[in-house]
Amino acid sequence: MFVLGDTTTLPTSKAGSVAHFAGEILVENFMREINGEPLREDFDGHANCFIETGFDKAALIDFNYDYEPLPGKFPLPGLGPFSLLGESKANHWGKMMFKWVYWNKLVSGEELPLEAQMSLAGKVQD
Repeated sequence: MFVLGDTTTLPTSKAGSVAHFAGEILVENFMREINGEPLREDFDGHANCFIETGFDKAALIDFNYDYEPLPGKFPLPGLGPFSLLGESKANHWGKMMFKWVYWNKLVSGEELPLEAQMSLAGKVQD
């Protein structure tokens, strides 16, 4: 049986981004099962989400099983335009843009050009 989202027992956030990233691995493993190939345990618990903080500002977090949210820039390392762990108007507008992308692209099955695995590129580690 394959499950996704809130029905799993994975120790992850129940955010929609987790279901999206886990879904990519689930589809790959489902096809491996059909083809009699061994399943891969590739999902790293990746979660990525905007958090509205008020007054047209938001924060953005990106984390997985191994890394708590780190500061940095997303999605282009060093450039952004979104700040990780930083509250900004750009992050608020990013959330508004993503809302449109979600309802107009992802729900219809189009791909999101982000890898399922979390990248450390652009993130500042201690």
